[in-house]
Amino acid sequence: MAEQPSFPGFEQNSREQRIAEMDEEILDVTRAARALGVSSKTVYSMARQGKIPATRVGREWRFSRKMLIDWVAKSSENDQLVTVLRNGKIRGRRG
Repeated sequence: MAEQPSFPGFEQNSREQRIAEMDEEILDVTRAARALGVSSKTVYSMARQGKIPATRVGREWRFSRKMLIDWVAKSSENDQLVTVLRNGKIRGRRG
C-alpha cells in the first residue's frame, strides 16, 4: 500500500475532528438565533424570505457562522440588522 504524500502545512484530520470543526462552523436555526440575539421564529422567517444567508438541507435550515458574521458586519451599511431588530422578536435574557 502506497503512503499518501504529505504537504507542508497540510495535516490530515480524523473524520471526527472534521465533523467537530464543521459543527462549530455550521449552525442550525436555534444556534443562529442565539448568535444573532433574535428568536428562532425570526430566523426561520428571514431564511424563507432570503433576507439572511442560509441553506436548506432537506427540511432543515443551516447557517454558516462566517457568513452570518459577515452579514452582520455589513448590516450597518445596508440597515439589515436594524430591520431585524425592529420587526423581529428579540430574545430576552432569562435572569
